[in-house]
Amino acid sequence: MAEPRVSVVIPAYRCAKVIACAIESLLRQTRRPDEIIVVDDGSPDDIATALAPYRSDVILLRKENGGASSARNAGIEIATGNFVAFLDADDFWHPTKLEDQLRIFREHPEVGLISSRYLVKYRDGGSEEYPDLSTATWDRVLHLKGPDAFEMAMLVWTSVVIIRREVLGDNRFDTRLKTAEDRDLWATLVSRTPIYLQSDLTATLIELEGSLSHSDLDLDCQCMLRVVRRHQDLLGVAGVRRWEASVYRRWAATYLGQGNGGKAILPALRRLRYQPLSPEAWWVLAKSSFLSIRPASHTSAETAGAVH
Repeated sequence: MAEPRVSVVIPAYRCAKVIACAIESLLRQTRRPDEIIVVDDGSPDDIATALAPYRSDVILLRKENGGASSARNAGIEIATGNFVAFLDADDFWHPTKLEDQLRIFREHPEVGLISSRYLVKYRDGGSEEYPDLSTATWDRVLHLKGPDAFEMAMLVWTSVVIIRREVLGDNRFDTRLKTAEDRDLWATLVSRTPIYLQSDLTATLIELEGSLSHSDLDLDCQCMLRVVRRHQDLLGVAGVRRWEASVYRRWAATYLGQGNGGKAILPALRRLRYQPLSPEAWWVLAKSSFLSIRPASHTSAETAGAVH
């Protein structure tokens, strides 16, 4: 059997200062990738200069700005590998990731997609390992259908994924989704092919300010609702309701945690449509309502005090 070829696709936007770390992590692999494709997504900084030391190791593709989805898709189109993997420009792989994952593919030829645990490093210096699953889930082949496939797909992080090219086929990241586009694609693939979950930490995610999923909560939740609804064939009616309630719960709770009761009210109300008997849902709505009127009450009291 011929040695497999592996293509790694890196979307690049405003990352000239950090992309070297990602490239170095690929070049330090105990089994190096055969092809590293960096897609400059119309970045205003000088990606080419940042990649100059790696000119012989990297294919640089330039395109107009269209977002991470379109950049990954452009990289997939020119990739020549039997396997396709992804890495974000501000993150990095651990040294044996590729060697270990290719071994798993050899041992389990039925597997179409491999994911793993990963480390998140936060801006405050802390770190945490994800995802947190039952030990029975790790290090074995999983054949998932329906709600189980969707739930697992929501736990997959793009920078640890490696896929057989024939399994990926014509499937691509949906460029109409500004966030959650990766979760959408993984939901499709996890439901169609056996997957394998490594218990090893194979990559590190560096949490940076400015990502859409962190900076635009409304957009992220709206996109996630679209993903839930388009996979209703996996979830069924009850599953769609449960996941929509979960999205509204996170939406309201995040704004509530920021002290923004006004913005928390609408998602809190929408959650109640799905969970009218939930004490927590009623508490979140009450707290949101209280916070939304408190500034006005304080202003009125202060004004009244000044008058008298």
